[in-house]
Amino acid sequence: MTIYRTVLVSLLLLLLTGCATDNEVSQQELENQNKASEIVSAVLFDNDLDGLASYNIRKSGFVVIIFDESVADERYRKVVDLLRSNADIKGVRAEQDGVEVCGLP
Repeated sequence: MTIYRTVLVSLLLLLLTGCATDNEVSQQELENQNKASEIVSAVLFDNDLDGLASYNIRKSGFVVIIFDESVADERYRKVVDLLRSNADIKGVRAEQDGVEVCGLP
C-alpha cells in the first residue's frame, strides 16, 4: 500500500510541475505587463474611468479591457484610441456588456 501511495504522489507532483511550466512568465514578459498596466491605469484614471473598467494584460503586453455598460461610446473610444497609439501597448481588445467594441484595426 505504501509503494502505491508513493507512486501516486510522485505522479501527481510530476503532473502539477508540468502544468506550472506552461504558465511561467519571463522577466521581459513581466516588464511588458507592468509597463502596459501602468499605462492603462493612468489612461483610465485621467479619463475618470478607473472605476468603470477592468482589464487584463497578457504576457505580450496586449490589453483586454471591459467597460461598464454605463460608459458612453465616445469615452471608451477615446481610451481605446489612446491605448492603441502607445508603442508599449501591443494591442487592445475592448468589450462592453459582453460585446466587442472598437474592433481590432
